Amino acid sequence: MANFILKGLQRYGDRQRTLGINRCDDWAGNLAAELKPVSLLDVGCGDGGMLYKYFKQVPAEFYGVEGAPSLKDKAEKRGIKVFSYDLNGRWPFEDNKFDVVFSNQVIEHLHNARLFAEEAYRVLKPGGTAIITSENLCSLLNWIALSCGFTPFSLMQLCGRYMGNPIGLHANEKLVEPVPIDHPAFAGISGHIRVLTVRQARELFIQTGFETESRSISILPLPDGLSRMLEGIVQHRGHYLLIRGRKPANP
Repeated sequence: MANFILKGLQRYGDRQRTLGINRCDDWAGNLAAELKPVSLLDVGCGDGGMLYKYFKQVPAEFYGVEGAPSLKDKAEKRGIKVFSYDLNGRWPFEDNKFDVVFSNQVIEHLHNARLFAEEAYRVLKPGGTAIITSENLCSLLNWIALSCGFTPFSLMQLCGRYMGNPIGLHANEKLVEPVPIDHPAFAGISGHIRVLTVRQARELFIQTGFETESRSISILPLPDGLSRMLEGIVQHRGHYLLIRGRKPANP
C-alpha cells in the first residue's frame, strides 16, 4: 500500500515538474525570440532543437556549445556552428561578439559558476542580454527534502546515479550519460554541482557587471494553478530559476 501511494505521488510530481519546466523553457525561448538577435550563442544547445521552436527567424550567426558528440552532430545538421570545450574554463570567442548568450539548465552542472558569468559578460556586445535558467536551491521542494533529512531534489543526480532521496522521481535509478565517465566533458554534463538560490544568482550576475533580474517559478509540489497565484507573494520558493542579465550599453 505504501509503495502504491509513493508511486502515485511520484506520478503527480512528474506531471507538475513537466508543467514547470515547460514554463521555464517558454520564458527563456520567448524572451530570446523577442530580442531578435543577429548573433546568438546557445551554451548547452543539445541537438539544437529547443530554440528553433520559438524563433520565427533564426539568427544569422547561430553558435552553440555541446559536449555530447551525438547531440553536437544533430545541432550541426541544423546549421548551428557548434563548439565543444570545458565550460569551467575560458570560452573560445572574442570579446563583444554576441547579442544574446542563452543557456538553459546548464550553470548548475559547473563548479566555476563565477567564470561562466564572467565569460558570458565578456562575449556579449554592449547592450546584449544573457538568458540563463537553472534550478533554485531554496525552492519549497528542496526545503521539504532537507527538512526530512534527504538530499535536495536538485542535487540527487550524482555522476550517473540518483541518490540520497527515496521520494525522488528517479530514486536509486541509473542514468545513461551521453559521454563516458572519463570523458573530458563529463564534469560539465553529469549531475548538478552548484545549484544557486535566487538571491545568490542575482548577486553573482550583478557583481559580474550585469543589470540583473532573477526570480523563480513553479512552487513544486503545489498544483500549477496555485503556484501561479502564489509566485508573486513567495518569490524565492519556485523550483526553477530565471535569470536575465543585460550588459550595459556603456560598460
